[in-house]
Amino acid sequence: MTKVYSTLRGTICALALLICVTAYASSAEAQGVLRFVSGTGSDANNCFRPTPCRSIQRGVDTAPDGAEVIILDTAGYGPTVTIDKSITITAPSGVAAMIATLSGTSVTVTGGAVILRGLSLIGLGTGSLGINYSGTGSLSVENCLLNGFTEEGINSSGTALFVKSTIIRNGGLDGILVNGGSATIDNCRIERNGPNAPLSGGYGIYAKGNSRVMVRNTVAASNGIGFVAEDSAVLNAENCVATKNTAVGFRVGGGTAGGASTMRVSNSVATNNGIGFQQFVSSSGSGGTFESRENNTVRGNAIDATGSITGISGT
Repeated sequence: MTKVYSTLRGTICALALLICVTAYASSAEAQGVLRFVSGTGSDANNCFRPTPCRSIQRGVDTAPDGAEVIILDTAGYGPTVTIDKSITITAPSGVAAMIATLSGTSVTVTGGAVILRGLSLIGLGTGSLGINYSGTGSLSVENCLLNGFTEEGINSSGTALFVKSTIIRNGGLDGILVNGGSATIDNCRIERNGPNAPLSGGYGIYAKGNSRVMVRNTVAASNGIGFVAEDSAVLNAENCVATKNTAVGFRVGGGTAGGASTMRVSNSVATNNGIGFQQFVSSSGSGGTFESRENNTVRGNAIDATGSITGISGT
């Protein structure tokens, strides 16, 4: 009799635990922990797992601050998205989540702590910007593809930008423009952005406006200029490659707003560019400081270096 009672009590406890877990999961969805979108969903739905929405924008709109929007399957998810809250948007590995933008900006971020993970933003040669970030808080872009915009892939004037393992290619102007605030860029490829406009645009990574930018393990190839710091900006590049850029691989100085800039380059390669390293003084007299660690390789460019390059010893 004791054994039967013990078994019955165990069964009741297990059922109670299952009910609690199910209730918690439902409560978590209702409170905004998770929202879901699908290519077979509907924007008339509430974006919960059994009833997903169709567009990322609907998922964002239904979610409270701090939620995560999960994309369930491969599809196109709207021409544009605007975000003004803290939210994470995730396309898991194996899911191609595309935002194809015929005109305007694919993703606009104006506030909150925002994470974009695994998205493909497609400008189709007519969309203007991949991501426009102007908010406080932060923006993290991880494992994304941005292709074919007429202006910048990412235009950041916000507080803190983080870009990791992302490809930005075939843009009309810059791959990443940081105009104020800070940016940390790691393990990215910035390719074929504005190669025919090396002086008026077409930079791979462009730091200006008193911004502070750290770049690591990143390739800038076949742009107008690979890496640029001007107008009081500071750009540090570690273990980076600039190759086949029409005008310059790494450049400091220039701009129209004035103010001396600083570029520091360490353990990096500049090859097959018009100029490898350049300290540039504009017609307005705006220049900057170019510090080169002795572990850099600057060879095989049409001109390896121009201007005043300050060598820094050590490893």
